[in-house]
Amino acid sequence: MLSKGLEVNQNKLDAIIIGKSTQEDIEKIIGYPIRKTNIGNKEIWYYDFTRITSLPGFDKDESTVFEFNKRGIVVKKYKTQGSENSNPLLN
Repeated sequence: MLSKGLEVNQNKLDAIIIGKSTQEDIEKIIGYPIRKTNIGNKEIWYYDFTRITSLPGFDKDESTVFEFNKRGIVVKKYKTQGSENSNPLLN
């Protein structure tokens, strides 16, 4: 098995409360984001994770995303999935 990035499990995701949790809270719970982007007056943090296994159907390619308002408070959280063929060795 090969993995890359930072996997955010459901318990950690549930600990982040929309409208209350701050950037500092997320850094304490999950760690520093792998990448950041600014769009308009929102800052977006991404925690990317890829896992490649030798068994078909057990690969994982996802990003956990947090959007913040200008005060640094979470306004949105979600996960995105990679492509159908999420094994980067096959792309």
